[in-house]
Amino acid sequence: MDDSCAVCAEALEWVAYGACAHRDVCSTCVARLRCICDDRRCCICKTESSIVFVTKALGDYTRIINDFLLLPPEPKEGRMGSYWYHEDTQAFFDDVDHYKMIKAMCRLSCSVCDKEESNDGSKRRGKFRNINQLKGHLFHQHKLHMCSLCLEGRKVFICEQKLYSRAQLNQHISTGDSEVDGSESERGGFMGHPMCEFCKTPFYGDNELYTHMSTEHYTCHLCQRQHPGQYEYYKNYDDLEIHFRRDHFLCDDEGCLAKKFIVFQTEAELKRHNTIEHAGHMSRSQRNAALQIPTSFRYRRSSEQDNRQGRGRTFRRDQSENQLSIAIQASLETAQSESTSRDRSSSAQVISDRVDLSDIDPIVQPFESLTATDPETTFEISSSLGEFF
Repeated sequence: MDDSCAVCAEALEWVAYGACAHRDVCSTCVARLRCICDDRRCCICKTESSIVFVTKALGDYTRIINDFLLLPPEPKEGRMGSYWYHEDTQAFFDDVDHYKMIKAMCRLSCSVCDKEESNDGSKRRGKFRNINQLKGHLFHQHKLHMCSLCLEGRKVFICEQKLYSRAQLNQHISTGDSEVDGSESERGGFMGHPMCEFCKTPFYGDNELYTHMSTEHYTCHLCQRQHPGQYEYYKNYDDLEIHFRRDHFLCDDEGCLAKKFIVFQTEAELKRHNTIEHAGHMSRSQRNAALQIPTSFRYRRSSEQDNRQGRGRTFRRDQSENQLSIAIQASLETAQSESTSRDRSSSAQVISDRVDLSDIDPIVQPFESLTATDPETTFEISSSLGEFF
């Protein structure tokens, strides 16, 4: 067992433990959990402990109770045999002074009056039935206030709650840099209670503000999907619907508008939704056409890819293609060597003399008409064919 509390890390002077016998948490932390947080579980093993025992922490010599059934049954506040019992924490003490200290911390008390009592020895300690009565006492007798947000969110004893004047309380809520906050503001740990800008209502912390925003206001699920961790809120659904129309694709059908949140990221998704849900007036062919997925294919091939074997798809020219290229090349050479004064018929005759078209594979026959064109046209066609092949 360590000599410091497993919760607050303070020196372990008094220890409280249950039937599980984990003696690692101080009596103050156990009392705070059981009285303020209403948590009866062991801090170490989370075992429910209906009763705990409080004693002096002496390391290996700490007093140990092996059987809690031997403790007085049906205990009441005060002394029970050789022990003292505290009802609010359901704890047995073997020391009367420590019992009185824990009892004073757990009760509703005015910390101002407690200090005055300790200074002059007079008994001014009043009893308060509830927290509202204590608040009234603080205001009317001392002109002081407790922060309602801290009272609800800050899990400490009532005597540990800070007291503020009206000006100090307003500064504490807005910026957290009042003189009462002291070292908390200097360390930058507390910068005021966060506020909902829509409701103008402050909350104890970011977790409480997040819960409020998630339950009372709206956020765009499509934007959250695109930008995880980024939250942009809208005051009500009407404002969110304006965002849907402006930045997304909202279904304008009356039924879908009544259901709310029928919105899509792309126009194609909206068209598909309309076709499936609202296409009663469309024919079958129209529905099929609307449900078709638009596609666009682009192919790119470099000269290196053409030369690689076994990678991608390669194209080889057959014999008929080679014969066609020879015929076209021969016609170009003949056209350039002949005089420009010859007519087109003589040019065709020269080509037919140089290349016998009957020897060309039948697949080339449709290109015979190329020999009857002028040289410029033939060059353009051959260039385009070369690019194709």
